[in-house]
Amino acid sequence: MIFHSIRWRILAWNFGLLAATASVLLVAFYRHENQAWLQELDLRLRREMTRGMGPLNEVVPGVAGPRNPAPAARPNAKAAARADNPEQRATKAKTALVEIAGTGVWVQVVDLEGKSLYRSANAPTEPELTAQALAELATNADGIPARPQDLMVTLPGHRVLLHRPPGRNLVMFGSPTLQLDAALADLARSLTLAGFAVVFVGCGVGWVLAGRSLKPIDRIAADAEGIAAGDFGRKIDVEDTESELGRLAVVLNDTFGKMNAAREHMAQFTADASHELRTPLTVILSDSQGALRQERTPEEYRATLETIKQSALRMKSISDALLELAHGDAGRPVAQDPCDLADLADESVALLGRVAREHGAKLVPQLESAPSVGDAGRLGRVILNLSINAILHNEAGVTVTVSTGVVDGFSELRVADDGRGIAPENLDRIFERFRRVDASRSRHTGGAGLGLAIVKQTVEAHGGTIAVTSEVGKGTVFVVRLPKA
Repeated sequence: MIFHSIRWRILAWNFGLLAATASVLLVAFYRHENQAWLQELDLRLRREMTRGMGPLNEVVPGVAGPRNPAPAARPNAKAAARADNPEQRATKAKTALVEIAGTGVWVQVVDLEGKSLYRSANAPTEPELTAQALAELATNADGIPARPQDLMVTLPGHRVLLHRPPGRNLVMFGSPTLQLDAALADLARSLTLAGFAVVFVGCGVGWVLAGRSLKPIDRIAADAEGIAAGDFGRKIDVEDTESELGRLAVVLNDTFGKMNAAREHMAQFTADASHELRTPLTVILSDSQGALRQERTPEEYRATLETIKQSALRMKSISDALLELAHGDAGRPVAQDPCDLADLADESVALLGRVAREHGAKLVPQLESAPSVGDAGRLGRVILNLSINAILHNEAGVTVTVSTGVVDGFSELRVADDGRGIAPENLDRIFERFRRVDASRSRHTGGAGLGLAIVKQTVEAHGGTIAVTSEVGKGTVFVVRLPKA
């Protein structure tokens, strides 16, 4: 589906956000303009009401309420003349009302029964309009308000100011809203078009920005596909390591690098294993074929069989070591049996006594209790491997000291010799599989370069660590630390 694409998902979110934001803003703007225009119209109606109530009172006497007697005042000729000229006042009042009508505001006066008392020329003639106005300002027919009441209402096609003066009349100042309604409709259409334009442009910009943002992902995917296709030396281009995609590219490069290193290591391991197994197989085939080609003396047959036996034992040793490494790589769980490194070291020293004497080595135990938990058999082989390496890979007369104890809260095993030592450039690689510091001597003694790899794997499987220090001509020290029981 289309929305499986991240780009389309981003666009959909962008569209929804823009549409919601534009709708809220445009609706708010429309309502603000509508309110502003209505307020302007209401202000005009109130202004015309203020100007028109005096003239209306002249045309419809008493519309503003019962007249109170005028207070006594000193005689004034001009005022008396005006007061005595009602026709002139009526003429001026009608002229003022005509001027109000000229502004587009209509005026109508009705009584509470709905009978029209005055209607300007531009006032609407719909009787239902008057009925609705009376309903909006419903008052008991016998109740006369103590002071004028005003109410702004919107009736069909008109905005009306209802003015209820003291008395039994209702004055309406109104203005048609057809033009206002048309202007609001035009504004609504314009805002709608503007909203669509904003959303359309925003989505277009979002599409472009999403493409630019996702371009590094496409590049990462292309590089990853190239690596998967066999270009193992290829790396993902990293432009900005501080960004999220940059950090992802760094992690992927590191992951692919480790996978490539593991692949190369596995290829080298396979080649080394094949080479190690090929040598004894070649010996077995060569000697057995030679023995079958011609008759030999019993002594020659015995020597041939002895060679075949040694080659077979070498193959068995290599296959056992590979099997143990494979089990460790598979994460085979380690037994959790209580044991003591001192007891295991004592057994190893006893087993290696004859080997030490044959090679002119001196084996010195310095054993103190070092309780731990694990597989006693595998830990015993760790001590055997480290001890026999120290005996076999040094000249006659070497002293090998095997010591155990508790150091800094850990059960510690230390195997030290005063032999020829290991060159610094080889120290970091002695735990690699099929790695020999002295290849010729290892082959002479039958080693395949797997012993120290097995030692390291076993120690780490027990939650421990192994470290080595060495100085050429002075000796080597292996230190194994395991969690104390």
